[in-house]
Amino acid sequence: MTDPDDLLVRATMLLRTAPEPGWDTISDRVLAAVRVTPRPAWPLATTSHGPSRDGSIFVTDHVLRSILARTLRARYLGRPTAIDLDTEGDSLRAVNLEITGSYGTDLRELAEQVRRTATEVIDDLFTDAAAHTPHPVTVTVTITDIVSGHAAAPER
Repeated sequence: MTDPDDLLVRATMLLRTAPEPGWDTISDRVLAAVRVTPRPAWPLATTSHGPSRDGSIFVTDHVLRSILARTLRARYLGRPTAIDLDTEGDSLRAVNLEITGSYGTDLRELAEQVRRTATEVIDDLFTDAAAHTPHPVTVTVTITDIVSGHAAAPER
């Protein structure tokens, strides 16, 4: 006889891997609609090269969050779970990062490396935008969870 727990585990795995009925026929339309939906963004920096008719480039909160998340996921075993920005008007004051680390990782060292990398990304991004902040941006890192295995691996 099969153990009831084994049946539940197999059923759970099957349900998690089975696509939602009808999803394959509408998935492209749904994903396209989500991608074109405008999301309000808060400008953190702007630059204008040449005459005003050439336009401006804005660095928004969405841009900063996505570049930070992508960079941190690519470099470290830790995974960013929250990126909060403190602003004053259109000036960035602080970035607060929450990270999930992997068991066995030196968490203090991970937090320090993440803080340094985030500071470099912010400096590079704002330098590229020719934006100048009148004060340094404070970056804090909090390790909020520890998982076994690689923290950046997809959750099951």
